[in-house]
Amino acid sequence: MDRIEKDEFVKKFNVTRILFSVGIAILFLACNTGKKQESASEEAAPGVYEAVFIDVNNEFIPDDIDRNVKKETKLLANVNLTERDQFWGDIRNFYVHGMGSIQFDATGEYYFRLTSTGKVLFRINNKEIVKIEEVNDKLVTSKSMFIDAGVTVFEFEYYPGEMDPMLVLEWSKDGETYEVVPDSVFSNLESLTVNPWTGDVGSDESESTPDNVLSDQEKREGWKLLFDGESMKGWHTYNKPGTIGSKWVARDGALVFEGRDRFEFFVAGRNIEIGHVDKIADGGEDIVSDETFDNFELHLEWKISKGGNNGIFYMIKESKAYDEVWKTSPEMQVMDNVGHKDGLIYKHRAGDLYDLIPADPVRVKPYGEWNKVKIIKNNGKVEHWLNGTKVVSYDINSDAWKDLVSKSKFAAYEEFATPGAGRIGFQDHDNLVYYKNIKIKEL
Repeated sequence: MDRIEKDEFVKKFNVTRILFSVGIAILFLACNTGKKQESASEEAAPGVYEAVFIDVNNEFIPDDIDRNVKKETKLLANVNLTERDQFWGDIRNFYVHGMGSIQFDATGEYYFRLTSTGKVLFRINNKEIVKIEEVNDKLVTSKSMFIDAGVTVFEFEYYPGEMDPMLVLEWSKDGETYEVVPDSVFSNLESLTVNPWTGDVGSDESESTPDNVLSDQEKREGWKLLFDGESMKGWHTYNKPGTIGSKWVARDGALVFEGRDRFEFFVAGRNIEIGHVDKIADGGEDIVSDETFDNFELHLEWKISKGGNNGIFYMIKESKAYDEVWKTSPEMQVMDNVGHKDGLIYKHRAGDLYDLIPADPVRVKPYGEWNKVKIIKNNGKVEHWLNGTKVVSYDINSDAWKDLVSKSKFAAYEEFATPGAGRIGFQDHDNLVYYKNIKIKEL
């Protein structure tokens, strides 16, 4: 996820914990001292959403934020902030991270117009709608997006600097007649739920073969190990054959991305991480298999850390035109549905074809437990299996698929899910994740 990246930061902080008594509850992170007020009720009321504020004294968000930074909570009624006291009293230099949900009554294309001062990054379902990278007196930006009916998660970052705070979101169905998004469609994240495991355990839940070893029958059937359990042989950094980052290691029989320590906080119990990351310098980046595969059956197991997020990619094309694997390949999501913020987003949960098709039924285990995956790709027809049950199927040759992609963020990438052989891969998504028993059979 992109951030409004910053360069410098005040290294010492006065730390005070405050709850503002405005009848609504948010997480505030700040580096200068505020006046203590009486606490408001921490219960989330209908029609409000949760947000996070970080006062950075007109400096930039750093690579390394002091863990003792001041934290406060508050809830707002909507995303339309036009009065100074809706922010932080007379203080103008602050950074806002807000999250909540919007109810859309009908599926279709919606147009959005954002008027603001300062820098703004605004997303719906993790898709960028507005990105203003320079502090400004007042700027109006518009963009359209196809949205499914129902509850949709929005997220924004706002950095006003010395400007008088102003943030107004409008919407339109025709791109011509706009109105301010009304309070009635906003809600907090507590209104969203994640369905638990459904159905019985699948028939292939248990195996007697040791980890990272092929049985005699598998050998006869033509299976091949992609991970030997002891080394990173057979894998390399995306677009960099012969190299691999130091954060990708073979440990205790698992292919591990070690994760990184970032500044994190929680909204509605969900993990949020911020701060600039140089993935090249710290030994990260996405990795891919040395070999390419066209028609295949892929098996593997994964487990994720608390609040973690990762992904399995299986049609990757290497090209200098792209810097990350998701821009060329569909993704089977790897996720702690309960602990990560994307677990609240429809089509972003474990087993989903990320951002395109939700897993049905839900078959993911809690963080820290192994999940078994089977992915089949044969002449363009693809299936996701999770813990013994088929949860997603699609055909990249179908008109339905082409229509689905055309309405998504992937439409911007010409080589996304194109026919032919591609690589298997995993992404650097900051969080600790484990993979094992990675094996493939060509069809």
